[in-house]
Amino acid sequence: MTALVDVPAVQMELGECPLWDHRHNRLYWVDIIRCTLFERDWASGAIRTWPLPALGGGLGLLGDDELIVAAQTGLFRFSPNTGQYRFLLHPEPGMPSNRLNEGKTDDAGNFWIGSISTLGRRPEGALYRVSAGGLVRQVLSGIHVPNSLVFLPDNQLLFSDSHLKAIWRFQVDLDDGTLSERQVFVDDRALPSIPDGAALAQDGTIWNAKFGGGRVVVHDQLAKIVGEVPLPVSQVTSCAFAGPELDHLVVTTAKRLLDDDQRRIQTEAGNLFIFKTDVSGRREPVCSL
Repeated sequence: MTALVDVPAVQMELGECPLWDHRHNRLYWVDIIRCTLFERDWASGAIRTWPLPALGGGLGLLGDDELIVAAQTGLFRFSPNTGQYRFLLHPEPGMPSNRLNEGKTDDAGNFWIGSISTLGRRPEGALYRVSAGGLVRQVLSGIHVPNSLVFLPDNQLLFSDSHLKAIWRFQVDLDDGTLSERQVFVDDRALPSIPDGAALAQDGTIWNAKFGGGRVVVHDQLAKIVGEVPLPVSQVTSCAFAGPELDHLVVTTAKRLLDDDQRRIQTEAGNLFIFKTDVSGRREPVCSL
């Protein structure tokens, strides 16, 4: 199903949020802990980096060849051409101890972003939908660790609270973003790992990174496990389809929560892993903010 083709040795402390930009054939991702935004040119392999405005946690495509960058201090418009950030808004300005985490754009151009407490695994986070004109709507509250955002056909959404080791499926009201009919899609409570970032393939399979589990697990639309991608490191954080044909899976990893002995053994922890796949992903929509 997959073959490892490249391992850029970027050595991140907490790699996350891979995003493919089909407009310029570039890959973006962040190191949350080190407050760094990465860009990799697909053809040359050249990597550029920029400092984030604060602890990061979400990326999306914007018009004018720019990106939306989510950080502890809000949502920003970022231009890779100039390296400049411009503040857009903060979905929860009254929660300075929270940071934004796990963002995706839906097919209508709305940007969905979660939040997480920086003070511990407290149920103080939320999930927001940010729509054109900067309209913010909170659609979930009481979240510990937002993750696994995937937009499915038939107006459905997958979303996890990693702390609870569950991925849920919701029905989405397209008018206002209201979530209903919550059902458990994947129950990982029996596993030592937790569900982290996820991606959707054209064939409808859901590819979910398992933090602490050393793999990406592939689920079908009924949540049945139909494949997996093992990695030589345990802290697998997120994944996305990339490349001009969207037939590569890029997987971010981390060193976070590894002790000194584990760091010595897992020499590739914190690197970016690129696999060739026999399925293709779906193009990331451009946010309408």
